[in-house]
Amino acid sequence: MGFFAPTRVMEIVKKQTGGLLWKRIKLTTTRKANAKKRLLRVWQNEAVLKACSEPPLEKTSTTDGDGAQKT
Repeated sequence: MGFFAPTRVMEIVKKQTGGLLWKRIKLTTTRKANAKKRLLRVWQNEAVLKACSEPPLEKTSTTDGDGAQKT
């Protein structure tokens, strides 16, 4: 279950006598598919943030046919 470690495997259930109880839930195929989609969205967001945080590339100067530089 290493790939899906962030997936919820415990659920809070109210006891009839009062209080809360942690109940273990099974990792069904639906939960597994939802976890995959969620992780892919998170990884995509991280990639965008990483790309935005990198410094922009410097503009390269080019020259005209007569040797004058253009920017």
